[in-house]
Amino acid sequence: MTYSLNDYHFESLQKTHQREIDILEKYKIVNDFLNKNDWLFISPIFFQGFELNQIFELSKKQGNHKKKITEIIARKFYYLNWTATFVDGYCSRCNHILPFLKSIEQSIILAFQKDYEGSVKTLIPIIEGILRKYLVTEKGYDNNNISYEILKKSFELIKIDIITANQERMKNFYDENKTRILFSREQLEELLKFDNEYYGTWFSFVKDFIEKSFYLNTNSKSITNEVNRHSILHKFGDDFSYDFENFIKILFVIQFLTWAFLRKEGKSLLNKINSRLFLDKLISYKNIIRISQRLNYEKHILYKDKRGYNLELLKHDFKPTIDLPLKLKHRILIALSRWFDKFLWVKGMK
Repeated sequence: MTYSLNDYHFESLQKTHQREIDILEKYKIVNDFLNKNDWLFISPIFFQGFELNQIFELSKKQGNHKKKITEIIARKFYYLNWTATFVDGYCSRCNHILPFLKSIEQSIILAFQKDYEGSVKTLIPIIEGILRKYLVTEKGYDNNNISYEILKKSFELIKIDIITANQERMKNFYDENKTRILFSREQLEELLKFDNEYYGTWFSFVKDFIEKSFYLNTNSKSITNEVNRHSILHKFGDDFSYDFENFIKILFVIQFLTWAFLRKEGKSLLNKINSRLFLDKLISYKNIIRISQRLNYEKHILYKDKRGYNLELLKHDFKPTIDLPLKLKHRILIALSRWFDKFLWVKGMK
């Protein structure tokens, strides 16, 4: 009886793993396609369902598709239902990301305002802060002695942590009836093969970006337009463009780390956010974008004579979309509640 129950759960897990491996094959194709079109790597939280399939179909066509890829990514980012959930639906549930919550959202708001230099330079120290905190608190490193080689190595350490944590969960597996399932050594070894293949592939995507761009050694290679933290923060390389594309590329690293640490912590990858907070964020994000668009001409006046100014960045207005899943009376109640809250807030400033 016990053996057959173990066997049942093992076979069930194997079927789930095979489905994930099949989907991963599509991710591999999409990731290679993104690389060929200068989009560096794929983010598991961002590319889901529709976006994955859309870019997968695009990969079958000949030609340069960089502009189309950018449009697909921009449409997802400016679908505010998704972006509103990222910080408080994913990051806030992740212990390793939680200390950086405010700064991550600040970078998103700066991007909404087309202050891409500010958003990029806000995100880069966050990535290093997350990695350093992990290395110090969990791996026993002295913060003063953490080199960039060690920071690059941290991605491999996180991958090993995830696989180890998964193996421990399999050794202490309980089914939905709270029955302890004891897999055999052979079964555990088979489950480990999946973890090694699955996470090995995902971390290989980000490894190329980290080693060949983000933490590329600028002493041994001249920098042109790479997304390189040293050249950006210390102003090496004149060709780097502060734009939506390069902001998103760095945001993908934050998203990848959020996904990885949620996996490590054994938490659900389903979005979870308080419904009232979600609605407030939707409205606030849309208002920030709307108000910011009115300032584009004033920014043009201030920036037009500055080196590196790109007029097209301010001319290009991304169209935000939202989906309020509420009846009209509920929307009116929320609008009144926000108006009253703002009235008290303004009154308190006097």
